[in-house]
Amino acid sequence: MNKLCALCSKLMFHNVKVLHIDDNQDITNLVSELVKELDFDYAVTNDPRDGLELIKNEKYDVVLLDMDMPELSGMDIIQILESEKILKDQKIVILSGFPFSFNQQEDLLKKDGIHSCLKKPIDFQRLLAEITG
Repeated sequence: MNKLCALCSKLMFHNVKVLHIDDNQDITNLVSELVKELDFDYAVTNDPRDGLELIKNEKYDVVLLDMDMPELSGMDIIQILESEKILKDQKIVILSGFPFSFNQQEDLLKKDGIHSCLKKPIDFQRLLAEITG
């Protein structure tokens, strides 16, 4: 983490607007600590319904989306955005502990608006690369 922090201290990301939707507060707290160091414009919600409304009403450079949430899953959010024709306008990075098959992951990545799929536990260097790339 020290190498990452040293690299990031040279970079300022205050213009990068990130939304993180995950029902697990431990994970959002952990990612929040990382992005505080990087000066991202970072919004977080542990309620997927609030997250869906934020996507619809705000413009984010990147949306970090958990797939396995109760009541409204990440897949539900993707399907709603797709049906409302606004998925293509997003850059969604899926963060999930769910074991996707290769075919499931490939099907998700074919959708306009889905940028990448990262498995939990989160590799912060890869996450940073996905957010800024």
